[in-house]
Amino acid sequence: MLKKTLAVAAMTGALILTGTTAFAYGSKSTQLSNGVLAINGDDGCLVSGNCSLYYSSTTYKKSGGSKVTIQLAMTTGKALFLDTQKSISSGQTLSHSWGGKKKSDTDGCSIAGYMKASTGNYYTPNLSVC
Repeated sequence: MLKKTLAVAAMTGALILTGTTAFAYGSKSTQLSNGVLAINGDDGCLVSGNCSLYYSSTTYKKSGGSKVTIQLAMTTGKALFLDTQKSISSGQTLSHSWGGKKKSDTDGCSIAGYMKASTGNYYTPNLSVC
């Protein structure tokens, strides 16, 4: 059974620890016309030993178009966390780490990456953090 569990974990990208409920959440992304917006998440059990937390970051990798000003963010369904505005050019990547946040402060145990730009507002699909 352990070999089968490890094989499934390898295929899905999840980290499963026998005897615990720790998982590496991974990421969800949205392909935009000039780049990729992603939300990344890790279980607090793995990062800090505090299983009531999750750690996340929002990343935008710009692959084309002219220089723009963006503001990276993360939404939990209950709160919106915003970074400061920054300029980004094609070929650059911007990322902001949100630190440890309580799993209980999410709506439905999920988070999403968010980006405000002069061209509009963009979201990633929801990422489960529980």
